[in-house]
Amino acid sequence: MLDWIGAVATAQNVQVWAAGAEPDAPPLTVPLMPGTTRLSEVVAGLTARLPRKADRPVIFCGAAGVAPRALPCRPFAPGCLQPAGPPGVWHMPGLQQHAPQTLLPAATALQLAGCLAADPAFDGVICLTGPTSVWAEVSAGEVVSVTLLMSGALAEAIAVSPAFATLPSGTELSLDTFDADLAETLSRPERLLRLLAEAPALPALEARARLYAALIGAELAAARPWWLGRRLRVLGPRAALYLRALAAQGAPASEGSANAALIAGFALAARSVAP
Repeated sequence: MLDWIGAVATAQNVQVWAAGAEPDAPPLTVPLMPGTTRLSEVVAGLTARLPRKADRPVIFCGAAGVAPRALPCRPFAPGCLQPAGPPGVWHMPGLQQHAPQTLLPAATALQLAGCLAADPAFDGVICLTGPTSVWAEVSAGEVVSVTLLMSGALAEAIAVSPAFATLPSGTELSLDTFDADLAETLSRPERLLRLLAEAPALPALEARARLYAALIGAELAAARPWWLGRRLRVLGPRAALYLRALAAQGAPASEGSANAALIAGFALAARSVAP
């Protein structure tokens, strides 16, 4: 089996995966020291925690200054990796759409590539949920177009806002409330802010259900051309709620693992630069 390291940089840390990682296993997290800007310093941090051989490629996502690739294109193509300063380290580029102007991070591109590696004939829409939901139209192995919606980030921010501060923490919610509020927001998105404002007055399970139903309902209303009558695959946090919401609209979708897709993407990229 090919040996490799995959890394995704954020503002605070670098998350690291390695060949043979279990799809559900959390990544190793390497904190970034204040003032760390050079890739060589980041790679030194990786090496200290996960020593690598000279022929073990590091696929690095999130480095500054890496030019994205323009859509439509394959999410990963041989030759798209850019060599970095340290030997054996390769930059993965993101994807850019010019109309409307949209930029997909390199790690998202690898997740899409991992999905297609598992199902090369997939033709439809892949939804990657998270702080920003990515709806990617895929055809003939290419990402044709994308649309982004910030439902997840809004949910996270509202959940810790003063308005929701009195609610106990937890992840459980009322599915009956979710179904009812989803239908209302999907049919009348202009009621979103009213539903959110009224949510803290509800019991905790219903309030939490309303928060996600209102935002997912508004997202589905905005993304209707991306899921109506399309073959769908959903990955990422709260994918089960998206699947439930889509099924209620007569749009069944299959569920995938965002972590497994990313690992498959890293493996695909590593094979393209293996000695």
